[in-house]
Amino acid sequence: MEKRTLLAFALSLLVLLVWQQMFYKPPQKTKTKETAKTEGAAKPGAETKEKTTAQKVPEKKQIIDKNALLTPPPQKIAGKIVTVDTPNFRAEFSTKGGLLKSFKLRKYRESVEKDSPPKELITIKDSGYYPFLTELVKNSDAAIAYAEYKVSAEKLVVRSDKKEAKLIFSWDSPKGLRVTKTFTFYPDNYLFDMKVTLENTGTESLTDALAINMFNAPYEKEQSRLNANRVVVLNKKGLEEFNEKKIRKSSPVIPAPFKWLGYENNYFITALIPLSEDGYKVSLNLLNESSHLVRTVFLTPQFLVKPGAKTDFEVRFFVGPKDLTVLKDANYDLAKSVNFGWFDIIAKPLLWFMDYIYKYVHNYGVAIIVVTVVIKILFWPLTHKSYESMKTMKKLQPKMAAIREKYKNDREKLNQELMNLYRTYKVNPVGGCLPMILQIPVFFALYRMLYGAIELRHAPFCLWINDLSAPDRLYIGINIPYLGGLPVLTILMGISMFVQQKMTPTGGDPRQEKMMLMMPVIFTVFFVNFPSGLVLYWLVNNILSIGQQYMINKNA
Repeated sequence: MEKRTLLAFALSLLVLLVWQQMFYKPPQKTKTKETAKTEGAAKPGAETKEKTTAQKVPEKKQIIDKNALLTPPPQKIAGKIVTVDTPNFRAEFSTKGGLLKSFKLRKYRESVEKDSPPKELITIKDSGYYPFLTELVKNSDAAIAYAEYKVSAEKLVVRSDKKEAKLIFSWDSPKGLRVTKTFTFYPDNYLFDMKVTLENTGTESLTDALAINMFNAPYEKEQSRLNANRVVVLNKKGLEEFNEKKIRKSSPVIPAPFKWLGYENNYFITALIPLSEDGYKVSLNLLNESSHLVRTVFLTPQFLVKPGAKTDFEVRFFVGPKDLTVLKDANYDLAKSVNFGWFDIIAKPLLWFMDYIYKYVHNYGVAIIVVTVVIKILFWPLTHKSYESMKTMKKLQPKMAAIREKYKNDREKLNQELMNLYRTYKVNPVGGCLPMILQIPVFFALYRMLYGAIELRHAPFCLWINDLSAPDRLYIGINIPYLGGLPVLTILMGISMFVQQKMTPTGGDPRQEKMMLMMPVIFTVFFVNFPSGLVLYWLVNNILSIGQQYMINKNA
């Protein structure tokens, strides 16, 4: 029984600790097929080739550190605010530089409160650096960054019955350069395009390269290890992740081609999608460690624009939720940003099934219960076999004790007689644990899915549980240290686990019984800050296991 005790203990530790090693590594790399066929840029989701009348010139190797090319901002970004309203978001631009100062998602809120404002994805405060800051690498005209641009409209409304709408910023430099930023918005998704056109209105040729800056800060006020912000790139190698530590250490430069590059957490993503495969590169820098401000620079190839000629560069952006349906509709393999790590192949079907159930029950808590019941039914034969094996082992304890006593000085003979006993009664000494091992991948897949699915963000269940993505807390007017409120669901889970352990045969080993009775306490402490959706799954699974064990004991 020593081996069975050690195996059971190892399994328990695996459930508690394995994700510490597995869930914080870079996502599994998956191969992608590069599409050669391109279509017009007017259709979101279709790739286009860069159009330019300028001549390309040989490009020198450029390494961009965190301060290179970065035009210092004025003390205050003044200028008029221009609003863009679509069915999915509201964006606010400044006429100073044509910078994006606000991007609010209409269908998502900052917090679970009913009067909470729409979710803001531009969380930069007081730095002066905002997305779409445009610069010339050789500093041909530094004023381009924060110049006062003319704008085609002070308010743009993108109606659901229209195909697209354009917002145009333009500025004429005294040095003979006309800069035009054209933003194209679509009514039915979170995609929009940015085209920068440089026209040489002077008398001398312009040789330079264009840098389009993106600045991102954490989407949530409070960061957690399990919902950390990061940069993710989808290229020919697959999905590569750059966390803040890696960006700070190496300031990586990402060469072309890649499908997209995004700043994300579990729930939201700001993705840059190149519409050309020709010569661009992207650098990543951490500008401010205290505010976690990440700078992404999209650097074009060097170009030569003669007097009277012009060149333009176009990129596409997706700024929105990491909802699989929305991402698939947007194309570009953006759906791969929803990555559940090693268990992605199991987690995504579970997510699809949970969403399918939700269509009928309209409550994600109920959907989790249904998913749990279905999983329990599927694993019922394995669990039943496990319980039966443990019961048989318990009945054999007296015979096993006698064999150990008789052959205590002959290890080889002892093992031989024990194996004969197992064969006689057709029992596997680890038969009670092996079926549970098969269920571990499903548990971890559910864990990752329930922790990262945007569907559960602010999704209510019942009574005090109003957010299945957050720990459950019942506030009783007393501030409980380290907890705030009472974790009722977690306590119920611990109690159900204790009842289950008392009903489940352990093979008669006193040491194993003591160890297993410790597990409810350990799990309760460990689960106290887990999402209530995950705790709900575990509680329902325990209740079903208690019912199954009751039926087995009754029919014994």
